[in-house]
Amino acid sequence: MISRVAEHCFWLGRYVERLDAMARLLRVNRIFVLDVELPREERWLPIVIISGERERLAEHLRSDVPEGDAVEAYFTWDERSPVSLRSSLYWARENARNIREVISLEMWEVVNGGWQWFDRGPAQRLFKKDRDAFYREVRILVDQFRGLSQSTLLREEPHHFMGLGALLERAGQTARTLDTRHHTLDAESKRAGTAVELARWNMLLASCSAREPFAKRNRGLPTGRSVAAFLVLERTFPRSVRYCLDEACLIGRRISPRESGRPAAQPSLAALDQLRATVAGYTEPLLFEDSIHALLTSVIEQISEVCAGLHRDYFDPSLPDMTARAGAPPPVKAAPATERTPVMTAPIDHES
Repeated sequence: MISRVAEHCFWLGRYVERLDAMARLLRVNRIFVLDVELPREERWLPIVIISGERERLAEHLRSDVPEGDAVEAYFTWDERSPVSLRSSLYWARENARNIREVISLEMWEVVNGGWQWFDRGPAQRLFKKDRDAFYREVRILVDQFRGLSQSTLLREEPHHFMGLGALLERAGQTARTLDTRHHTLDAESKRAGTAVELARWNMLLASCSAREPFAKRNRGLPTGRSVAAFLVLERTFPRSVRYCLDEACLIGRRISPRESGRPAAQPSLAALDQLRATVAGYTEPLLFEDSIHALLTSVIEQISEVCAGLHRDYFDPSLPDMTARAGAPPPVKAAPATERTPVMTAPIDHES
């Protein structure tokens, strides 16, 4: 598989995952702020921080503490934001269009039909009429695409690179979502056990689709420490940092070029494996001996470095040895990916 195709597969996986994560965050936070009395700065600002869009949004809205409708509109429709629903769905479709011969017809129909729905009147009317139903429709679109990718794609390199992109995006999203609450993870917090704190932790679990899985693993009400340990260390939960890194390393072994019948080491995958080993070395008590904020920040930064390394190792067509191993013709040079936001590395800019 040529490097251009691999990169489109990787970013298709990331954008579909990003679309799902943002729709879930907006829906869950909307319900949370309607049900719980909170200071103004604690209502929508955490979503802005998770997205890494604080400076851009403050400039756009001319306010350091944005309100609900403005935040929802920005993260849904604004094409200037690289993490808005519109941008994520647009770039997912663009990446799918560029590898139309690689993905299945059913996958293309879902992502193309989803974009047509989103870009025209029906989605906008539903957004105005029933915000909750709108976010649910976006997530149904994502679930359809994921299900079809699992049931219609050969388990070959396109599927592997798509899955790798999704897992790295998901691990970063979980770490960022949890990190917005790192300052309240102290078990001695004066607000621990209050109704508001309980609502906060339930909201955070819901943001990661983790309320039911958490309840099956933990007895009693959620606390900051039990939620953090679950979202970071739980090996069987598909959105925990540990699970995502474990699965990403398994995919890394499948896409590694082979020398003498064994996977050849690639710097990006070696860095990924080291990050996985670091997270795997933590236990719940050890997780809170030092600053969990430092750990989460390190995870986020190292995932960004792994993604940059994957571009150098796999997506940069200037590496003839990768092309030779794959037996592919010289790949077409893709437009360079640029860093638009500290949250997630930016897309292949098809418009440049």
